[in-house]
Amino acid sequence: MNFEQVRLPAADPAMLSAWYGRLFDVDAETLDANTTQLQLGETTLQFEAATETPPAHLAVRLLADADRAVDWLTDRATILPVEGESSRWFEFLDATAIYIDDPEANVVEALCYTGDPRPKNEIAVDGVTEVGLPAHETFTLVEWLEETVGLSSWGTPSENFAWVGDRHARFVVVSAGQEWYPTDRNADLTPVSVTVVDESAQPGRHSHPTLPYEIRVTHDR
Repeated sequence: MNFEQVRLPAADPAMLSAWYGRLFDVDAETLDANTTQLQLGETTLQFEAATETPPAHLAVRLLADADRAVDWLTDRATILPVEGESSRWFEFLDATAIYIDDPEANVVEALCYTGDPRPKNEIAVDGVTEVGLPAHETFTLVEWLEETVGLSSWGTPSENFAWVGDRHARFVVVSAGQEWYPTDRNADLTPVSVTVVDESAQPGRHSHPTLPYEIRVTHDR
């Protein structure tokens, strides 16, 4: 699965997209009075003006050595410590995670996967690799993602946490009200609109009947 487009709410879309642009060395673009966007590798990240913006979770895939990525990000943003360290190794992902604080309190994660190419003279953003989807009933949302959207769970879903997608790109389904790791910020419902490329999923636009989530599936890149 690939995230082709991700749209999140923002109190100040212009400010937030400019911040992400400086963080990842890309240009931000204004689409209209309420919407801005920037290109992060294979993913177009959009911010849309909203009055309520609970902290969201977003992870990007960095093509870089983890130690170099930590130094690079430390010069550009506030790193959120994990048990006193600037990064954490996740064996089940075969990746190192670096958590970043963005200006609107979203929890941003940079993941450096073992086995990915390492550019010699630069750090490249490959795309969005995780999008958080809080739910009051995680199993019910996972069921909708599987049966209606046609996606597949990765691993074994639990009452508090599930991955839907694959190692390259996935939704992180968590219980609404729990904390976004590694912070004390609650994961609350917030409008999310995403376009995914997945040849095994059901093409078309899928709007959840009760949650503020819209997922468009395409088979073409």
